[in-house]
Amino acid sequence: MTLPPVQKPTALTLTEQAPCSSKRLLIVVLAAGESKRFEGVKLAQLIPSLSATETREQAIIYTHVELLQQLHYQDLVLERQGAHSPQHTPLLVILGAHQHVLQPLLAELNSRQPFDILINPHWHTGLASSVSLAASYAKEQGFDAMLLTLADQVALSADDYRQLILTWHETGKDVAADYLDDLGVPAIFNASTLPLFTHLSGDRGAKSILKQQAQQGALVAITLPRAAIDIDTQADLASWLALKE
Repeated sequence: MTLPPVQKPTALTLTEQAPCSSKRLLIVVLAAGESKRFEGVKLAQLIPSLSATETREQAIIYTHVELLQQLHYQDLVLERQGAHSPQHTPLLVILGAHQHVLQPLLAELNSRQPFDILINPHWHTGLASSVSLAASYAKEQGFDAMLLTLADQVALSADDYRQLILTWHETGKDVAADYLDDLGVPAIFNASTLPLFTHLSGDRGAKSILKQQAQQGALVAITLPRAAIDIDTQADLASWLALKE
């Protein structure tokens, strides 16, 4: 199937953004999988993590959540009437297969800046069950949109996620990463799109919905080449760590 051209906006700066709206965005971390190809607890593996003062090693999931906690509304949109609005972007982590290993790794971050954790009891049925759970949570809590992220996309920076959020604020449309000539996550889905997730099954994830939205002109694509780097196997992790040295 050939997709129609998807709008790709030029880089947005803070001075080009519309004033901060009252929209509520939920950031979701999908981390319920078994990591079968990795043959171990993938998201518990240590990778370099740059703190404010030093480089240290932290678990993949810790590094990912810590990065997302940097995404504050007041850093992403124009100040309203010259005043800041200190507000953390709400965060939801979905665990499953390795919850007993991964949840303790997040305790420090959760005490520092609280977020919600949901356990997906149906993780073994595939990624779609976690995506559907996230969509249901976002709908029930009245969020205007959700940003889906994968903890094993280790190369993405805070600026990459900021660009997605800024584009969502600017256009009001769903926003997806464009890499390897395809659409994928991280991606932001508006509340009006969330009912579509109830029809997903297996390991389909959100790609089919992204393509559907693109065909309808309801999606904006952001070129994020670093989203192509993820950790699926031990060899992937070794290659990534070698690049970091």
